[in-house]
Amino acid sequence: MTNQTIKIKARPDEIIRFPGLCVHCARPGATPMRLKKRHGRITRHVDVPLCADCAQDLARKSGEEERLERMGWAAAGGTAVILLGLGLLLTPAGLAFWLRLLLGLVAGLGAGTAVLLYFRRLALQKALPAKLAILQSAQIETFSWRAVTFSFTNEAFYERFRDLNQPLLMELNN
Repeated sequence: MTNQTIKIKARPDEIIRFPGLCVHCARPGATPMRLKKRHGRITRHVDVPLCADCAQDLARKSGEEERLERMGWAAAGGTAVILLGLGLLLTPAGLAFWLRLLLGLVAGLGAGTAVLLYFRRLALQKALPAKLAILQSAQIETFSWRAVTFSFTNEAFYERFRDLNQPLLMELNN
């Protein structure tokens, strides 16, 4: 399977029209799968359709994926508590208690979030092959204030998407 890339005119507040087909298998589908792409401080979210079977496959987790997610929550909570305690102990006693508490909370929540994101990345690497295929079936390649570039692995979905958005098509700059 090769990726087909397409660029359409679409501002962030505009709704992008997708065919009523599953982006992965091209069967009728209406369950949304959220695509997300971050560029600097801006994140673009787009929902593409999935059929019920693909949505069910996307929700399934491998044993290793589930174990890593649980470990991530435990590690994130432990990191947050430890940094909160260290923040309270290591900040100067001359500072007001609420300020020391606030500094510890900020450090703990920041580090805990980083640990959780790290474990989520590890867990995604251990996902089932069917789930990875579904996640890779549609991607936001790039976006700007006036356009979005998508890549699709399913040729039937790509053709229908292109036909549906014909007036909005833009030339790809390679």
